[in-house]
Amino acid sequence: MRPEIKNYWFVLFSLLLTITSCADNNEQEIRRKLKSKSLDDVFEGTYSAGMSGNKKYVPLLLNAAANPSASSSLHFKGFTLYTEKMYALERILHVKPPHSCNGVLRMPDSVNIKFFQRVWDVEKSY
Repeated sequence: MRPEIKNYWFVLFSLLLTITSCADNNEQEIRRKLKSKSLDDVFEGTYSAGMSGNKKYVPLLLNAAANPSASSSLHFKGFTLYTEKMYALERILHVKPPHSCNGVLRMPDSVNIKFFQRVWDVEKSY
């Protein structure tokens, strides 16, 4: 094998390894934030989980989904943790809840939470 080809494969393998490592670090960071005691961290983790679209975060998003706490962060100002989690679940599971989650400082709606729990139960059974 020519030296140029060996270098090409080495660079390609190194790049793939770096990308995989970064993805794992990002996943761990999202999980850490979703489990955090800091409300701002949970808001950030919820937002990141929703943007990722990855279904592995659904159980963490359903945990304490009825939390009515509002953020003091400028990025999430006026939103409750419940609202942010509903948006993330809607984005990940690609279904809309029966009741609208739109609006500032929405109080938790148990119908929506049960809806997403049932959708998740059906999805994970496949």
